[in-house]
Amino acid sequence: MKNAALIRLPGRFPFVLLAALLSIFPAGCADRSASTPPVSSVPAASAEAPLRSMTPPPLVDRNVDILDTELQEWIPALIKKARIPGLQAALIRDGRIVLVRGFGVRNRKTQDPVTDGTIFEAASLTKPFFAYYVMKLIDQGVLELDKPLLGYIPVEMVEAGLGHPLSEPGFHREWLEKITIRHVLSHSAGTPHGESGKPFPLFFEPGTKWKYSADGYEFLQKIIEHLKGDRIDNLMRREVLEPLGMTRSCLVWKPEYEATMANGHDFFGRPVPYRKRTEAIASATLYTTAEDYAKFVVAVLEGRDLKPETFKEMLTPQIDMDKDKGLGWSLGFGTQRDANGLALWQWGDYGVFRNYVIAYPEKKAGLVYLTNSFLGLSVCSDVVGRVLGGLATGNLALNYWPYDSPRYQYAWDVRDKGSAAAAELKELSRKNPGLFTLAYIKFLAESLSEAGLAPQSLAVLKAYAAERPQSGSARLELAKAYITMKDCKRARRELDKTRAAAEDKVESAAVDWYLDCVSSIEKPVRLDGEYLKKIAGNYGARHLLYKNGRLSYMRDGRDYPPEGQPLIAISPDTFFMENLLYFRIKVEFDASGNPVKLIGLYVEGLPPDESPRDK
Repeated sequence: MKNAALIRLPGRFPFVLLAALLSIFPAGCADRSASTPPVSSVPAASAEAPLRSMTPPPLVDRNVDILDTELQEWIPALIKKARIPGLQAALIRDGRIVLVRGFGVRNRKTQDPVTDGTIFEAASLTKPFFAYYVMKLIDQGVLELDKPLLGYIPVEMVEAGLGHPLSEPGFHREWLEKITIRHVLSHSAGTPHGESGKPFPLFFEPGTKWKYSADGYEFLQKIIEHLKGDRIDNLMRREVLEPLGMTRSCLVWKPEYEATMANGHDFFGRPVPYRKRTEAIASATLYTTAEDYAKFVVAVLEGRDLKPETFKEMLTPQIDMDKDKGLGWSLGFGTQRDANGLALWQWGDYGVFRNYVIAYPEKKAGLVYLTNSFLGLSVCSDVVGRVLGGLATGNLALNYWPYDSPRYQYAWDVRDKGSAAAAELKELSRKNPGLFTLAYIKFLAESLSEAGLAPQSLAVLKAYAAERPQSGSARLELAKAYITMKDCKRARRELDKTRAAAEDKVESAAVDWYLDCVSSIEKPVRLDGEYLKKIAGNYGARHLLYKNGRLSYMRDGRDYPPEGQPLIAISPDTFFMENLLYFRIKVEFDASGNPVKLIGLYVEGLPPDESPRDK
């Protein structure tokens, strides 16, 4: 499964999200910004999965003090090898939190240590937390598990979210009318996970398949806010956080987090600024600690504040995720069956925060671990097996690379040694068939470029193209690198080779897209300053900035420089960013010539998305 990085689309219902199908670049997906990357945003590593798929050992039953002593030596060594700055863990036994520890640092530059009280972003660990609240509302009679969701809100509100009437030609209204809370919480509703389009995409009849979907959770969030007349962060603070004593947790940013928050770290270990969420998202925005989250897990294991029949229903698998691996989904958690019995699990992935929870209800045992690193799930099998026991089957099914993957070692070597290490690609590909794919090479090249290592990025792409001289896709990636470097002569040469390639053919329209970029660099389109001032402004989460005669682009939630990303004009109404070539911004005007919206355009054939100008 590949990551679908998500954004909010202004002017539409907040549960309508857009996907970054190029999310193989975890930090490089221009506009389809990662608000809740819920699945691995690196290329799948199925060839490596068998390295970790051993028979599940029994749950650890060692003396907690002895285990604690071991972990204080073992985990620092592990995260050092895995290049993970910080990790925080909480262990549950017999329905009690028996061990809480922080390891490593909150920020690799400042070297502030991770403590028991350090705050992390939970990312998708928010989903089962929200599901627990939903089950409480079912017990209160506010909601019904099997009532169609359209029965809770006005049709106008639904149609505003869809972006079209329920009668839109081609839209599966009959499927939408069947979606219930049971389907949403078990990811069997068929709703999008960032995909967009018109008509609004529904992928199958509810209850017939499994498909991970944050959009469904956010749809349900809006229904609850509508019924209760308050924001979800306020509701869950009063009805979940406070009753469970989760004093360090919140669904939105608190100013006091400045003193205790961990910084996320990207692929190459660079700390990134805090995301200070002011709007809660039920699928993604929980700030928490391992201990606080473990309090929630304990409550679930006890069935606290739930009727017995509701508790039983919540933990019952509803749909198969991967039957062969014993994986399914309950009402909020993933499920796995192994030698230790039924386990609940969930992963969290906001790119630079990657986390995992697993718990065995019958044994009242579990583990929560949080990391501030892109690499955080590379140690999942090791941490679960050593601290709790058992196997992190869910993480294996998601194909996160293990920390000792040759892919990682190649990346570090290229970063540190440059072109000499890049040239080792041929031999590594021979020794590790199936690992060094074009998807991985694209990901690595983009990561190196974003880390300010353009020569290393170019060296990797050259090495890959040299091994596949007839690959159109390989040539295109090399051409894009030259465009970014504004080496137009070499870019044109590689684009010509792309068009003529006999293998991995690239559509002619895509070649033309990038040739437009080359032409705009060679012969810039000159635009009057007054015109640029006119189109500058706020367009929901998107912003066009005018300063010193130049137009630049900014998007909420992205790690852009304060002055924004400089734009290059292709025409008076269309612009691109030199380091984000697959994305363009088009300004749309009304009949009077006033700018009214921005339209995001994507070379991959993804549908355009719109951001109306603020009134």
